Amino acid sequence: MPSPQFPVAVLQNAVKMTLEPPKGLKANMTGSFQNFSDEFFESCQKPDVFKKLVFSICWFHAVMQERRKFGPLGWNISYDFSNSDRDICLGQLQIFLDKYEEVPYKVIFQLSGDVNYGGRVTDDWDRRTMNTLLAGYICPAALQDGYQFSADPSYCQPPASSYSSYIECLQSWPLQPSPEAFGLHENADITCAQNEVRALFENVLALQPRVSAGSGMSRDETIDMIAENLFNKLPNPWLLLDVQKQYPVMYEESMNTVLQQECIRYNNLLVTMKSTLSDVRKALKGLVVMSAELDALATSLFNNQVPAAWESKAYPSMKPLALWQEDLHRRCAFIQLWIDEGIPMTFWISGFFFPQAFLTAILQNFARKQQIGIDTISLDFVNQTVEHTSIQEKPADGAIVWGLFLEGCRWDISQNSLVESRPKELFTSYVPILLQPVQHRPKPDPATTLMCPCYKILTRKGVLSTTGHSTNFVTTIEVPTSTAPEHWVKRGVALFLALAY
Repeated sequence: MPSPQFPVAVLQNAVKMTLEPPKGLKANMTGSFQNFSDEFFESCQKPDVFKKLVFSICWFHAVMQERRKFGPLGWNISYDFSNSDRDICLGQLQIFLDKYEEVPYKVIFQLSGDVNYGGRVTDDWDRRTMNTLLAGYICPAALQDGYQFSADPSYCQPPASSYSSYIECLQSWPLQPSPEAFGLHENADITCAQNEVRALFENVLALQPRVSAGSGMSRDETIDMIAENLFNKLPNPWLLLDVQKQYPVMYEESMNTVLQQECIRYNNLLVTMKSTLSDVRKALKGLVVMSAELDALATSLFNNQVPAAWESKAYPSMKPLALWQEDLHRRCAFIQLWIDEGIPMTFWISGFFFPQAFLTAILQNFARKQQIGIDTISLDFVNQTVEHTSIQEKPADGAIVWGLFLEGCRWDISQNSLVESRPKELFTSYVPILLQPVQHRPKPDPATTLMCPCYKILTRKGVLSTTGHSTNFVTTIEVPTSTAPEHWVKRGVALFLALAY
């Protein structure tokens, strides 16, 4: 805390130092156990149980910190878990073991998960992952010698003996842990490497010179050519009066409202793109002043990045500019086909600017058709066994959507279940889904159903917008599984509307 007795001049000339957690499970666990001793282990009235649970909590702490290197696959948000979180859990563990005759697993679980570590966790899906991991570490089975903390046999509960035997056991661990140690698939190593390389190249790109020497096109000529190509290929904005006349707002058909709103949102983006592309070309020729906004836009065009002026008007996307432009054309073609041929048989859900409105329209249509309250209706998810191109008939109620991608696993049609990913296959296409509105629908069986989050893009995290919806999270989709859902929760399984390529 700030103190008036401490000289300000010393602070102004001081060097700030921070203690980074050791990298790797072996280094992290060894660092935790360096603070212990035989006297510490024997200070509890139940020393054998205390040793086992101390090891479990230190393992949990290491996993919580090390999963961050996998990016959104590990945690949606990168949390700064510190040694104080671990130390508080260990202090509370000793207090409750001394206080109760039986081991209070539930109390230790709640305090360690929901309070000490959970106090930093702000994302509900991260909280679910954290509690799922902790449930496998704070349990009666974890007191058994040789209990495996993960599918990797290298990491198990050592016999409760002396402090030196624990250090010896930790020294035998592999230096580089496999993703299985964190509950993730082997492909997670590829994701981790891609994240590191992407961060490196973004820094390299930011450091490149603004002026290049040698033959070939200059920087300004390249930017002008890119801007011209983008401008010429841009679709024309829709005439809203014509769309409203063809698809008026109707009580019986909420999809007309969705179409109008989509046209408005895409029009705002297209108009902004046309005006800024025209202005930046004029600025390059000296006809208008090159403002800071136009200069940033020109730099983004040169670096094949989506300009910030467009991102503020656009849908979330991680694609580079060239692929983003192609995606925009596909989206506009989807909307144009809807206008030309009427409500489609199946919906490319990735093509919606605001897919939450589409999901609400499905419920609204059913509620108005049946004359029932919309708050009594929820969506049932029925996976289809054929491609969307083979579907030739619209469902009586609801809608069939396609265009989803799975990360962390894949879908097997023959087993009607989630199965492990193939090696080096990071993402797989998901089958079309019938979104069937049902009144007073019973809750699915938690033992055979994974409550799978669906996001717009791979970053997973988002912020609440003025509509009350997240800018990234779309909805929760129920996915059948023959494997325990907790297995897929540890895998970081999620559905996405769009990838980064």
